[in-house]
Amino acid sequence: MELLSSEDFKNTKIEPEWTAMDYLLEVVRVEQEKMQEQIFMKEKKNGQLKRKRRIQEDNNKNKRPITSYPSKPLLPEGLKRHIVENMGGSNCVLVIQKQLFFSDVNPQASRLLIPFSQVESHEFLNESEVERLKNKEAIKACLVEPSMEETEINFKWWDMRKNSMYVITT
Repeated sequence: MELLSSEDFKNTKIEPEWTAMDYLLEVVRVEQEKMQEQIFMKEKKNGQLKRKRRIQEDNNKNKRPITSYPSKPLLPEGLKRHIVENMGGSNCVLVIQKQLFFSDVNPQASRLLIPFSQVESHEFLNESEVERLKNKEAIKACLVEPSMEETEINFKWWDMRKNSMYVITT
């Protein structure tokens, strides 16, 4: 196994807003690509490539495609400015990026579910807010619409049998 060098990152576009975790994930991605390339070259040299490719094709026939999401989106500058200047906010962070389901937009349910497993980071809450949520208290919060209109919401924590989730209700 070879160590990574700066040459391995020549085609990597580093974004200024990346976190330490983003850098670490990029190193892992580059390392995996390099390892796969080394395995490929070794198998090609040994003549095992055709047989292995045929086996992989057979294995892939029954697998579902992997869905990947684009890299973490940035908050629009107008929204950041509104939060900081008009609402006194700071440290704006992405909490979740999720596909909406019927239950999320159903007017009769009037709620948006945020499964813990899909939350980017739980650090958007301070300790007292976490305690209030654990004690089944709702936190009054402000939802900023795309039009910058503000709507009061209730932010709750639902503890289910198998998992927990945050819930936004009106």
